Amino acid sequence: MFIGENMIRIGVVRHSAPDFPAWKQKFDERMDVRKSHGWAGHELYYDEGRKEAYVVHTVKDEKLDLAKKHMEYYKALGKRIEMKPSGNPDHSLVPKGAKVEEIVY
Repeated sequence: MFIGENMIRIGVVRHSAPDFPAWKQKFDERMDVRKSHGWAGHELYYDEGRKEAYVVHTVKDEKLDLAKKHMEYYKALGKRIEMKPSGNPDHSLVPKGAKVEEIVY
């Protein structure tokens, strides 16, 4: 994925995903939701040993506030194990496992 001057990585989200194919299907089904909230792409990793998926979200600069609100909304619902919008590539959480995909929306 090419991160241009108007795109940044916003943070790493860690998900419990004991059944990765089922989790991935639901994740893929929500691409339109991510796009509507400012997301521009993602990197996806899966740690087989821990049964956890890690998503590094990418957002366009002009959509940063919208994307942060979206992350905080789901964090407040307890839908994610850990989610911290950092606004820079120095994430509080590092993705683990094998890279599954890298997509620009």
